[in-house]
Amino acid sequence: MNLHDEIAAVAYELFETRGCVHGHDLDDWLDAERIVLGRHAGQEIEEPEEEDISEETATVKVLEEKTDAEENEEPYYEGMS
Repeated sequence: MNLHDEIAAVAYELFETRGCVHGHDLDDWLDAERIVLGRHAGQEIEEPEEEDISEETATVKVLEEKTDAEENEEPYYEGMS
């Protein structure tokens, strides 16, 4: 099992532990990363191929881009008198 698959399995276990409540996928994924990376501390970790972009990675990139765009927006009430 590669690192991505192991993280995905742990994230799914966390999802099930939470009672299969949706909306916490990023939290579950990040917690799973910490758990799995902690297990592998000091071991060589298999890196995914560059062209293999997971759905979770794509989601994080979209969220980061959205956050960056929101930071550059001016509030609608600025300049209103």
